[in-house]
Amino acid sequence: MIDLKIISGTDRPNSNALRISKYVQGKYRQEGISTDIIDLQEFPLDQVVGGKYGEELPAVDNFVEQAVIADGLVVVCPEYNGGYPGILKLFIDYLPFPNSLNKKPIALIGEANGTFGAMRAVEQLQQVFGYRNAHIFPERVFISRVNENFDDEEGIKDQFQHQLLEDQINGFPDFINNLQEDESLIADG
Repeated sequence: MIDLKIISGTDRPNSNALRISKYVQGKYRQEGISTDIIDLQEFPLDQVVGGKYGEELPAVDNFVEQAVIADGLVVVCPEYNGGYPGILKLFIDYLPFPNSLNKKPIALIGEANGTFGAMRAVEQLQQVFGYRNAHIFPERVFISRVNENFDDEEGIKDQFQHQLLEDQINGFPDFINNLQEDESLIADG
């Protein structure tokens, strides 16, 4: 069974990213996929103040380990000031380098109140995840005008965007399984 983690990509209280993460979690669970949310509001920020890279940080290690051991990640990312939130960058920076994201399947969902649904933020994330050798699922979702276009129960009101999300939810598990099979074949030589 696939172990999928959904990263709510901000530490902002009552965020749209967390609302969307919970909705997406429910959709995956309906499909029989085991999912948990990594809520960046819970990131042990007090442990990293002052840049403690390379030090023993058990609370941070335990927090990021959720993503490290997952079979795949869904990142729900808001757009802040034309980019993705700093807490998401900090989370990524504390993932063990280089192997934690190497060949990790990642699906991306952007959300913003603007017209483009966090396209800039998602494209920036793609560059970072690409640098870390992750496998990006090509069916990205951009939820525009999120405050008027998203409902906690019904999901995305715009039919086209709603269908894109459904397609991502239906296709991402197969993407993960196919990558795992390919890795198994390579390992077996």
